[in-house]
Amino acid sequence: MARRWIAIVFGSVLLLAVLAIAGIASLFLISSSANDVRYDFVSPSGRVDLYLIESCEYEGCTHQAVIEQPGVQGEPIQVRCGLDIEASEPIFTSLDVQWADNEAAVLVSFGRNSEERSISIDFERDCNL
Repeated sequence: MARRWIAIVFGSVLLLAVLAIAGIASLFLISSSANDVRYDFVSPSGRVDLYLIESCEYEGCTHQAVIEQPGVQGEPIQVRCGLDIEASEPIFTSLDVQWADNEAAVLVSFGRNSEERSISIDFERDCNL
């Protein structure tokens, strides 16, 4: 009789553990955003990389820029900065990036349909490099 109770308790614990793992895995799948789109740009000299990221959810879209450039010892340093762009749907359908001569700033032109907008990003001023 004791063996039967041990088997029932062990089976119940095992079933609960499997259900908990499945629940946690489904939360990760649901919470991961498949709507993130990243656009990559390289400066004319090839020293600075710019990644523009657009993340859209039900509430709207957020935008950020990631600047990657070599550090003092040559290791890559990434700095993220949020972009003040309000949008309820993706707007990075057409992108054009114009680099400043010193590669410390860019002018990003973007739009959706016939709405063409632009934003300038000065890496030191806007992204705290």
